[in-house]
Amino acid sequence: MAGHAAESADRHLVAKGLSATGMAGLFLLLRLFAITDYDWNAAFSVAGTIGIDDVAAMVLGTLMASPVLGGVALGILLPVAVIRQVRAGRPSWTNAGNLAWLIVVALFTASLLWTFRMWWVLGLAAAVGLALYLLSRTGKRDPEGARFARWFMSSSALIVTVAALILAASVQVPWVSLEHIHTTAGMVEGYVLENPPGYLKVLLEAGREIVIIDTADVTGRQEIEPEP
Repeated sequence: MAGHAAESADRHLVAKGLSATGMAGLFLLLRLFAITDYDWNAAFSVAGTIGIDDVAAMVLGTLMASPVLGGVALGILLPVAVIRQVRAGRPSWTNAGNLAWLIVVALFTASLLWTFRMWWVLGLAAAVGLALYLLSRTGKRDPEGARFARWFMSSSALIVTVAALILAASVQVPWVSLEHIHTTAGMVEGYVLENPPGYLKVLLEAGREIVIIDTADVTGRQEIEPEP
């Protein structure tokens, strides 16, 4: 019995690992097409610059690339994390994961508010939190609403995954900063996706084409701050 249980647990871990790898691959594919305006040739050119190991940085970069969409995501995730922590009670080792997630979401939200003064994010978070609270209290009067609230609260991982995939498919700004690249032939506005010795691989802002620039021709680079 013990051997069978261990084998079943191993299969479960393998399945989870394959699912995570599949989701990471889907995220990469969606980002490739989104940032190249769904152009096959441009996406093919970008594909060689990224890999599965880049997913974590790409997720963070995608969230930061579009402050408005990032604010919407945080406005939904923040109240869910707060309510789950309140229900879990005092911080302990058993709910350390949720507490860490709450701190991360709160830090992202605070940074977004401090940088862009997008106070409507707090209003959205309050509205979502209030709606979930009221639905969870309906009980017999609205069983479907209460069931939805319980599902929403218990499906944080699914919500985060769906939100990440939606952002991946809709945010056309890459996960790196927009730059003004000054060269001997003129100024180029684009995103440096790869910077190996000798050249820059740049995704142009206009037209979303890939160009290769010899670093010997680069006279200066200036990062452009994103706008909300």
